[in-house]
Amino acid sequence: MTAGRDMSDYDTPFQDMAVISWLEAAGIDATLPSPDRVYDAYLGGSHNTAVDRAFVEKVEQILPSIKPLARSNRSFLRRAVSFAASKGITQFIDIGSGAPTVGNVHEIALKANPAAHIVYVDSNTIAVQSSAIRLEEQKVTDRVAMIQEDLRNPDGILNHPRTLELIDFSKPVCLLMVALLHFVGDEDKPGELISYYRSKLAPGSLLALSHICSDEAPQDQKDQVAAFVKAYENTTTRLYTRTKAEMEKLFDGWVMEEPGVVHPPDWRPDNPIDSDMSAYYLGWCGVGRKAKGVSDPSDTP
Repeated sequence: MTAGRDMSDYDTPFQDMAVISWLEAAGIDATLPSPDRVYDAYLGGSHNTAVDRAFVEKVEQILPSIKPLARSNRSFLRRAVSFAASKGITQFIDIGSGAPTVGNVHEIALKANPAAHIVYVDSNTIAVQSSAIRLEEQKVTDRVAMIQEDLRNPDGILNHPRTLELIDFSKPVCLLMVALLHFVGDEDKPGELISYYRSKLAPGSLLALSHICSDEAPQDQKDQVAAFVKAYENTTTRLYTRTKAEMEKLFDGWVMEEPGVVHPPDWRPDNPIDSDMSAYYLGWCGVGRKAKGVSDPSDTP
């Protein structure tokens, strides 16, 4: 897929037109698949276009277990939010939240505590617009916000008017970066970014991460993941894998909650493990806690 391809090359059903019109109005190339819409398509959502679905079909030929991997990530997100709620945390910031999908953070958090406050963050216009509409429809905007910002601009996120309206940084926050950092290269220094976010959070705050990997996968899946990463060169964002050791490094300065950095199905499972285990070795995840008295190395991102 290349920029400038005519949309008539794709089967574009009527429901896609609103998505495409939003993209074009925002000056976004609707002929390229976008990772957040592609992820929505992996999960069977409706906030994607024919271009995104065509990319998913191609990806499934390269990495047949991509949809089970997306579901596994989503299940980890649900369990991480529930875990945070069980610890009494009522404030959540979900960075890279993407388009609205069933089982969103606010639905889980508000069920656990109707007084919870949630801020969603995404850099993609369509994700922000569609999420804002859904939140309005659900009449939860007094407790839930959607803002357009990038992970790499932490001050823009943490000092956004809606963030400051909903989040009390003197109290613990659950910071979620689920299926996000594999879109961030080492040149953007993700470890330093995470340290900066931690410096702004109260003790007792949690960080939940998940990341695509292949370091423990059988060779055939290693090859599939390598081809999968290459396929993302044809999207708006590149993709990177990291090893378990590199994932653990991202948690430097955090106290790991049990069971540490593990494959998603192994992180505090609360239901029988999905019978489709084809994606078992393709992800790492974990939750870290900011301890009292932690000295953060930097106050600048």
